[in-house]
Amino acid sequence: MNKIIKYIGASAVICLMAGCTTNFEDFNTNPYQPSKVPANTLLSGMFNVYAAPMQNDCQHINCMWACFSGQITAPSTWSKGENLFAYYNAMEDHNAATWAKIYARIYPNFFRIEEATEKKGVIYAMAQLTRIYAMQMMASLQGPIPYSKVKSGDIRAAYDDEPTAWRAMFDDLDNVIAILKSAAELGINQDLAAVDQFYGGNCEKWMKFANTLKLRMAIRVSGVADYAQAKAEEAVRGGVLESVSDSSYDTTSSGINENGYAIVSGWGEVRANACITSYMNGYKDPRRSAYFTKQAAGFSEDYVGVRSGSSVAPNPSDYQNYSNLMITTDKTLPQPVMYAAEAAFLRAEGELKGWDMQGDAETFYEQGIRLSFEEFKVTGVDAYLDDDKSKPGNYVDPNHSADNYSNLSTITIKWDKSATPEEMLERVLTQKWIALYPDPLNGWSDFRRTGFPKIFPATHSANPDCKPARGQRRLRFADTEYNTNKENVEAAVTMLSDGRDSNGTDLWWALKN
Repeated sequence: MNKIIKYIGASAVICLMAGCTTNFEDFNTNPYQPSKVPANTLLSGMFNVYAAPMQNDCQHINCMWACFSGQITAPSTWSKGENLFAYYNAMEDHNAATWAKIYARIYPNFFRIEEATEKKGVIYAMAQLTRIYAMQMMASLQGPIPYSKVKSGDIRAAYDDEPTAWRAMFDDLDNVIAILKSAAELGINQDLAAVDQFYGGNCEKWMKFANTLKLRMAIRVSGVADYAQAKAEEAVRGGVLESVSDSSYDTTSSGINENGYAIVSGWGEVRANACITSYMNGYKDPRRSAYFTKQAAGFSEDYVGVRSGSSVAPNPSDYQNYSNLMITTDKTLPQPVMYAAEAAFLRAEGELKGWDMQGDAETFYEQGIRLSFEEFKVTGVDAYLDDDKSKPGNYVDPNHSADNYSNLSTITIKWDKSATPEEMLERVLTQKWIALYPDPLNGWSDFRRTGFPKIFPATHSANPDCKPARGQRRLRFADTEYNTNKENVEAAVTMLSDGRDSNGTDLWWALKN
């Protein structure tokens, strides 16, 4: 098990775990000093924020709060009673875990790489990209973050408010893309290839990844940032993911670096969420067999998920016969990081906004679905795209009728040119959410930003700040920050929309009603 042993300033938590100390040597003395370890080796230590292949990292970064996405739920005994994310009231150790793991992966090595490379070259660009990827996650989870004011040697970093942090990340990402564009013309970068389990040192692929991340970020802040359209259009002109061969997976498959989802779900601590199985059952979606295991015989549906925030005390043994993640069949299956389908759906939404995404919304919408079917090697996409009758299904729990839920969505699959703008957006975001399984942060962020897809709420809330209809809106700041960086984290609280460090507080870019 991972043991958190030391917090470094406002933003770096150093964990000592089996198999994770190789790239962190000497960090207990001064983690911000340049290391004699080669910069590319240090980079490999940062890479685990992309897919969290280690089992405990996967719990903390991918699974515990994933119930908010409607894709995964956790009928677990991680804590007693209703101190769980499923009821919007997670105990502090779990609330702080994502913060701890992400910062532990990034900052101990980032400044070492920065100094070792003198802020030049591909390895530095990749360290920057990895930092941005991790920090846009943290900004989407909690809001204000230490970013522009985090410096080598700092023990307590001030937080940026959300507009400042997001703009700084875009500026850094532009620099990354420029470096990767130049490097792409030279072919495979051998230093990067030695540690790159995603694209084998292919800088052109990484450039597309970075542009797609830029497009994702632009869409996320599109309701509040006046520069979002320009950034999105720059990303598309620069080249985004377009084919299945562009999709990013973590292919690590040795030691404890197996597929984190596979290990955690094998413990019975996660299951398919009732929300996504109900949508896909209603659509008769052929991808179900690629996403989920079938439930045990005797249920009315072949694929039955677990209602997140159920009416009964969560216990893995109660749900052992419900659908699991199909990824459990092979612990060494590559773990997804970013699908090419995401770029297509982002471009579809951009077109709905009137942005120049170099196409039209219908084409990108259908392209996203086609790419997803191809990604999962599933047939029947033409019939699926032509289905104008099927609607998302309701949920019937075979054992707990109090968990039954009538789906609020009636959106169909086939593109409808006569649909209202709201219906078009719901159609795009619903299919995007299905296609990007399992990618919990995208779905939860879209729901908070737009209200779509219509994710099933918990049966009740254990947190007075969170109403089931809106769910949890953010992760609160970690208690360790109050203990070690009190003045700065208290200043960060004043930057939030309602000045409260609450699970129910809306982020800068989210809907406020």
